[in-house]
Formats: sequence, C-alpha cells, structure tokens
Amino acid sequence: MKALTLTTVAYLASVVLAAPLDKRATWPTGNATIAAWAAKQKPISLQMILNNINLPNTAPGFLAASQCTSDPNYYFSWVRDSALSFRVLVNEQVNGNSDSALASDLTSYLSFVEKSQTVNLGEPKFNPDGGVFTGPWGRPQNDGPAERATTLMLYDKHNGNSASKSYVYKDLDYVVSTYSDSCFDLWEEVQGVHFFTLMVMRRALIQGAEYAKNNGDSSNASSYSSTVSSIESLINGFWTGSYIQVTKDYTSKSNGLDVAVLLGAIHGGNADGFYTAGSDKVLATTVALQNAMKSEYPLNSNLPSWLGTAIGRYPGDVYDGHGTSQGNPWFIGTNTFAEIYYRAISEWNAAGTVSVTDASASFFKQFDSSAASGTTYTVGSSAYTTLIENIANAADQFLSTVHYHQNGNGSISEQYNRQNGYMQGAYDLTWSHASTITALLAKAGNPAV
Repeated sequence: MKALTLTTVAYLASVVLAAPLDKRATWPTGNATIAAWAAKQKPISLQMILNNINLPNTAPGFLAASQCTSDPNYYFSWVRDSALSFRVLVNEQVNGNSDSALASDLTSYLSFVEKSQTVNLGEPKFNPDGGVFTGPWGRPQNDGPAERATTLMLYDKHNGNSASKSYVYKDLDYVVSTYSDSCFDLWEEVQGVHFFTLMVMRRALIQGAEYAKNNGDSSNASSYSSTVSSIESLINGFWTGSYIQVTKDYTSKSNGLDVAVLLGAIHGGNADGFYTAGSDKVLATTVALQNAMKSEYPLNSNLPSWLGTAIGRYPGDVYDGHGTSQGNPWFIGTNTFAEIYYRAISEWNAAGTVSVTDASASFFKQFDSSAASGTTYTVGSSAYTTLIENIANAADQFLSTVHYHQNGNGSISEQYNRQNGYMQGAYDLTWSHASTITALLAKAGNPAV
C-alpha cells in the first residue's frame, strides 16, 4: 500500500479549505461541518485511489475499478474509470502536490495505455494482466479514448513535454473516425449516440487541436478542429425543450433523464459556456432529474433539512450493485450534483454576471423565489451573494448525503441502498472516490481541470 506523507495530507486539507482569491465575489462559506469533513475525506479518497493502482501481480499501470472480485467482480481496468481517476492524480500534480510514488504511478499509466492501444480502441475494459477482456460485453464504448487523450494531454502539458503524443494522436484519430457512430453508453447498457460521449469527444478534440498545434503538427490540428462543429451540431439535438436527454432518439429508459448528462457537463466541459455546469440547459436538467429522483427512492421521503436528495443513475434503474432488482442511489450521482452547483458558481464568478433564461428559471427559483426569466445577478451585489450562498448550502446537502451514507472510516462503495441507505455493491469504487475528490475541489473553488 502506498502511503501519503504527513506533508501531503496537510497540503490536501489546506487545498480543500482554501477559498479562491476573487476580487469580485466572496466565495460562499457553505456548511462548516462539511468543510471539516472535506479536509479529512479528500486525502482518504486519494489514498483509496492509490491503493487500487499497480496491485500485486498486475500489469504496470493497472487501476482496479474496485478490489472487489465477486458479487460483483470489478477487478478490471475500465478505460473510462482509469482515465478519469488518473486525471485526478494529474490534477494533484498541477496543484503542486506530487511525490515520487504518485509520479511513478502516472508513468506506469503510459505503459498500460501503450499495451491497451494494441487492440480496438473501443474496447472498454482490461484484465489485471493488461490483456483485453474478451467476454460478452457492451462494445464499442467510444468515450474512453477521448477521456484518455484528455488526461494524457494534461499530463504532458504539466510536465512540459510531449511524451504521450503518439498515444494521444491514436486516440484522437479514433474519435474523428467514430464520433457519429452508435456505441454503448458509459453505463454499458444502451447502444446509440450519447450526450456524454459527444461532450468528452468535443473537449478532447478542442484541446487536441491546441496540443497538435503546439507540437507543430498542423495536419492533426486541422483534422481535430474541423470535426468539432459537427459534434456540436449533434450535441445541440439532445435538448428536449425542458431538459437534455441522455441518448439521441432513445427515450424508453427514464424518458432520457440520466445523471450521465451532468457528468458530460463536468468531464466534457471546456470552460467556454457550451453545456458547461453553469449553462441554462444543464441547470434545467438538474431540476428535472432531481424531481424524478425525489420519488424514485424511499430514502428520499421525509429527509431532514441538512440532507440532500439521494441521486442515482436514472429513474427506473434496475441494477442493484449485484444483479437486477431495483436500482439504488450512487455516490457518483450524488457527488455530481454538488460538483455541478459549485462549478456553476465558479463559472459565474469568472463571468461577472449570470442571467436567468426561460430554460434556467426553474433552477434559480429554487434559491430565489423572485427569480424570473430576464433576472440578472451581478457578482458583488447582495442578491448575487445571497444566491450563491443558497446554492452552496444546497450543494453541501448533497455532500452531507455522501458523508452520512459512507462508512465512518472514509470508505465509499458504488451505491447505497434505496431503503435504508447502507452501502451496497462494489466496495471502495475508484470512481466513487475520484468523484468525491473532484466535488470537494469544486467546493473549495478550485475545480479539477
């Protein structure tokens, strides 16, 4: 087990509690109890991620989705989970927090990527020895290469080199050739064209064009940038008039409501207002999805004021963490709401203002009863300060739900039971811990890159 140093733990706590320097706005204080929990939980979650990397008798760079090997067996490395979790580690480097062990883990990831790119890039998961999983599964999953490329580009940018260039171009070329193809979604259940997949592809290509330009590869840069507008046209077609649907022309599951849309805004957002956390259609989707979740789980009945709505993947989910019966809330889903709220605040702070639209009015009315389409909040005004404090308190209610249902030792599983709230499914899911870290960074006003 790779242990964090005391210096690292102290640093992580300080990052969680530190508010951003913003000359125009005071960062919302939120819930003091959750701030104290965050300072303790973040290093625990980071350690849990590190514990799942380079386990004995595994290929270099193998990251287990969970060390759970039966009921369910998650002892595999998913391209998506690994890319998003290693991105958390790169983000630690960007924030000035790295040691030799973390750096070694990131180097080993490049080795794993090299081996995994010898098969079809739409393959979703790999065995502990680095070989591709060949059993029946939902394939291809075309979001993985985009997420991996984004992580590798961030890694190269921070380290001031292009060590990952060949891997990045292979992934991005795959994105260019497959972006309009039908593939399986991030939950590995539905084949179609998906909002989440297109969003992470768009981000990868935008950043890939800049990466290629900086490396003097103008042909690659042109290929990547010219594909972006086509992807954007597809993405714009997911708006139903009241929320963003998760899969194009597929509404038999949950009427298209799915937390994957919000994950797309987080992991596919590119700080340009295009379906980012603070954009009106994403905010509208949070309202529709939360309203559906309130009646989905008995756990959400008669909640105390300090707890937020328990959020699962989508209404009508039947995967219970072991088999099929009735689905449960997921820690990833609940963290996602907190992260969206705090990312939205950061976005508005940077813009200096936020205006209510017809689409977003239902979101803002939750926090200001006088909000209406056309209302504008200006950073630094009392109305804006009150608004973001109310939103921060709501975000911390979601984090309170995570804190309340996790184990006292900081362990976080995949799900928590819809009836009694006890943890369920794969234990210490790497993505659950990664989503906790990124939510806590967003709470601190320092959202992950």
